[in-house]
Amino acid sequence: MARQTVNLHSISFKSKSEALSYFKKMLNRYHDEEELNSNDDEILFELLQSHPEMEIKIGVGVNRFYRAKSSIHPTSCFHLERIDGSTTDFSYKVCIDGNSPTLVQQFYDACRYSVSDRLIQEKEKLFEESGGTMVCQKTGCQISIHDSEYRHTTPRFRDIVKEFISEFNIVISPKQISHGADMQYVVKFADSELEELFKKFHTKQSNLAIFKKYER
Repeated sequence: MARQTVNLHSISFKSKSEALSYFKKMLNRYHDEEELNSNDDEILFELLQSHPEMEIKIGVGVNRFYRAKSSIHPTSCFHLERIDGSTTDFSYKVCIDGNSPTLVQQFYDACRYSVSDRLIQEKEKLFEESGGTMVCQKTGCQISIHDSEYRHTTPRFRDIVKEFISEFNIVISPKQISHGADMQYVVKFADSELEELFKKFHTKQSNLAIFKKYER
């Protein structure tokens, strides 16, 4: 029997055991009460959308992720703080076990995919115009394109998607999205008008900057 893959927008795993190992190592990189860096934050948010109680966990929206002691076990686990200041913990193992992507997760992935080419082109153009190196927005150090991330600042990408859904009163439907026909795990918009609407909304709302990879 083939091992079940775990596919997120930003990363894919050949098996559940590989995914479990990855997120266990992520958790162990932090101390209790320490906030996750932006790269881990983004990947963990993608994983969270596979949680069977995803809507309850996310609530009004995620402000940040951090590690802390579990309220019911003598171990540490991932926690999230919502926009309203309330907090909850969640198990990455439960997310991986419930890996079938939710409709909300697929919509989020389609939004990501729709702007990915433009962001890659923008990043390449920025480095080309600057002579091959740029200054990290946070550290001030010079970095190359290979050591950098072109990252949303404020609002974060997930907040842009949430606001897009709210502003246009979008009721997410399976008809709006489709999976790529090739061997890659690609989710994109089947509704071209909706895709163009999001692209324009993202261009208007997004603010991005160059950061050193994995910089907290």
